Amino acid sequence: MKLCRFELKSSPGDIRSGIVYHGKIYETDGADPVAIHEAEDVRPLAPTGLPPSLRIFRTTSPVDAEMEPLYVYGNPNSLIGASQIVPEPDYSGALDFEAYIAVVIASDGHRIPIEEADGYILGYTVINFLVTRDVERAEKLASSGPGRSYDLAAAIGPVLTTPDEMEEMVVDSDDGRRFKLTAVARINGVERRRGDVEDLPWTLDKMISYASESCPLRVGDILCAGPITDPGDGLGVSAGDEILIAVEKLGTLAVKIG
Repeated sequence: MKLCRFELKSSPGDIRSGIVYHGKIYETDGADPVAIHEAEDVRPLAPTGLPPSLRIFRTTSPVDAEMEPLYVYGNPNSLIGASQIVPEPDYSGALDFEAYIAVVIASDGHRIPIEEADGYILGYTVINFLVTRDVERAEKLASSGPGRSYDLAAAIGPVLTTPDEMEEMVVDSDDGRRFKLTAVARINGVERRRGDVEDLPWTLDKMISYASESCPLRVGDILCAGPITDPGDGLGVSAGDEILIAVEKLGTLAVKIG
């Protein structure tokens, strides 16, 4: 299933949930159907509520897959829904983006074995972090961060894809399930970056297991891994640019710089 949260354009502020199917939004109230809406009548929101935590497993250089996964904490308050406009920051002249695949945790768990990690996944989605590279460089010089450099906004969505829809994309399960998912980044409709989730050094199951060793995972926690596209042309983005991240099975996530 493709789970979503949204508001009707005719009723802003009234958060609803539902399922996306064949281009229509089927609103639900728990397990019961409520209404059917056309896509043009709704405004997408982040497919999950404010998470208790946001962990970022970030790989920006070649690593040994035998190493333990490394992660930093992100700011849950930076998450925004799909198709939103983010004002260009006046404190940075080097705005860029990084695309990630993410999982949302379905139930509390502590010291989760890799072979049981799948059972803790509510669904998969896409996150696109807007990154201020000049701030990031200052953080690295200070042996700090990432912090403010990832604080501007992180678009998430457009939907939450449940695990049953991912089965046909599994290509390896030796150390948790590994997925063959092509990821493409376009700026103003032009492809600029490409990659595959399969190339991540660690599986999402291993990341879940590793993160739960030191601290219990909680319902709604988000773990993301990436970047899932190559660095591209390095030109970054600026006001007026629209970024589209398309990932097989997970949909296309849009965000525009205002």
